[in-house]
Formats: sequence, structure tokens, C-alpha cells
Amino acid sequence: MSTKSLTWSVVIPTYKRQEVLLKCLRFAAQQTLPAKEIIVVDASPEWETTKNIVEQELMAKYPQISWLYVKADYASSATQRNQGIKLNNADVVFLIDDDSFMYPNCAKEVVKIYAQDTYHKVAGVMPKLEALPPDVKINQVAKSSNINFKIITIKLRALAKRIIGDDDIFIPYDFSFPKYSLPTELTVNAHPVPMIHGARMSYRKEILQQIKFDETLRRYAVNEDNDVCYRASRIGMLLHALDAQIFHLQHTNSRLSRLTTTALWGLNQTVLHRFHNNDIERFKTDFSKLLWKRLLTQTIKDILDRRWSLPSTRGILFAMRNYKQILAKTPAELRSWYPKFQQTLLDRD
Repeated sequence: MSTKSLTWSVVIPTYKRQEVLLKCLRFAAQQTLPAKEIIVVDASPEWETTKNIVEQELMAKYPQISWLYVKADYASSATQRNQGIKLNNADVVFLIDDDSFMYPNCAKEVVKIYAQDTYHKVAGVMPKLEALPPDVKINQVAKSSNINFKIITIKLRALAKRIIGDDDIFIPYDFSFPKYSLPTELTVNAHPVPMIHGARMSYRKEILQQIKFDETLRRYAVNEDNDVCYRASRIGMLLHALDAQIFHLQHTNSRLSRLTTTALWGLNQTVLHRFHNNDIERFKTDFSKLLWKRLLTQTIKDILDRRWSLPSTRGILFAMRNYKQILAKTPAELRSWYPKFQQTLLDRD
């Protein structure tokens, strides 16, 4: 099957980041395989101002694309993504952050995998993460010591994560990840992976019709992507596409404190397991071990980054003190109680 037989769209949730969003949209619009739809769900108070700029600068320039720029029902990445997915009419849906910049062939290389997968064994595909944005030229890299230093820093941090086990951040609901082999009919440069990164996801439309992002997680919905991709992996394999490239800006100035984001990493995961895990006692044992491991790694990171108040450490300790009360509630009780509890943490910031 040709890539021309499949259509693709991209859903982008955003909040108060006009400048970076516009850059993200330009890269999405400039794909060598044009998008059928570009869908933005904006939770910003000034969303109409940004919409007007997009209409003037991008919609008029790329009229072959169906542009949907809508106000968010609620300022939550999970809710915004679900809202965008409902508007989608394409075969393949990219779900990227507003600071994810697609290389020109990104969509084409990803859609090529779905097109070859005629038996629909592939549920999701993740493009390869690049250290530099697509508009940085090779000669600029050679001349810029700052860019070279950035590449070295990214690689060192990735190595540090592997050494201290920082990738072990999500316990599977079935306590193991499904194992797949690349089908023989796929002649692509890709390999199966257990999880895909939330800033660079893509799924078949029918997968997202079965699996929704959990809107119990309000505002800072960390682990929402892990939840969706794990449940998708129960249906089909997840692939890492090495010829499809994307850059993620990764803002360092988070809107929330490190203490709060670290605490919500643990608490959100506990909520999701209460919804989807049938062996809560085993989860308690495994999660307790994971929390102690994370306590060590986050303390090391706090010290290495000279955060002497140890905010990440205190965030893990907060999760340790509170996760059991989450597990003691029924799923119905959690859907009512947890958004309010989460809001109390957000209000502190």
C-alpha cells in the first residue's frame, strides 16, 4: 500500500506558548507528505489571538490542509488530546507537544510503516528523537561550540539515565511489557519498543477510538502517555522509526515546581493502576520498590544539579506518604476525589 492511500493528521494541545507553537505548526505544515488535518486545542486565555495569527500566516499559505483551531474545554493535556482526537478524520494521528518540531520527512516515514502494515499489527509508531531542530544547518553545527556542547550534554544525560535506571518509570499493568517481533512484510528501518515518548506519538485512528486519555488526571497529567501506549501495546506492537526524525525542545522552565511534578509522577501512576491493574497487592510491593529506587536517583540528580533544597527528593517522599490512600479508594471514588486532591497540589505553586 502506498503512503498516498493513508491520510494523517496531527493533534497538538497547547497552553500559553504562542511563539513555540507557531514554530511547531510551521514544521508540521511543511511535511513532504502533506497532512490532511492539523488540529490545535488551545487552553490559553488569549487563544483567539493566536488563532488569528495562524489563520493569517499558515492557513492561507497551506490551504490544502484542513486547519482546526479550537478552544480547549479544559486546561488539561489529557482532555485537550481527547478533544482533538474526536475532531480527527485521518487514518493516522500524530500526538505531539507544542514544542515538538517534525523534520520534513517525519510524517512520510511514519506513514510508510503503517502503509506496509496491511494486517494492522502495528498500533503506534514513534519517530526518532534528534538533538537539534530541523532548521539548524550542518555548517552551523560545525561552527557553533554552544550547539556542540548542547549535543554532548544531551548524550551525557541520556547515559546517566541508563546508568541510574531512570528509564524505569512506569510499572506495566500486567507487570510485563508485550513482546513483539517485526513482521517480515515490513521492510522499514524500525524496531519494536515497549513504550513510546509522549512528545512524539502516533497511532492508528482505530486504536485511539478504543483507548482514550484518562481525564481524571488534570493539568499536569504526567504518565497519561505511558497509560495510553501501554494499553495500545496490548492490541498491537509499538515501533521506533529510525528514519523519521523529530526534535523536542524540552523547556526547562516548567510552570510547576519540581517538587509538585515529581510527586504527581508517583500519584498519577498510582491512580492509573487503581483503574487498570487487577493485582493491587502486587502493585503495592513493586511500586514501593520503585519509589525507594526513585528516591535514590532523584536525590542524586538534585545534588548533581545543585538543587540544595532537594525538591525531587521531597516530591518522592510526598508520593510515599500518600499513594496508599489512593489505592484504598474505589475507581469511582477516585474519579471524583483525585482531581480535587491534585488541584490542591497545583494551587501551592
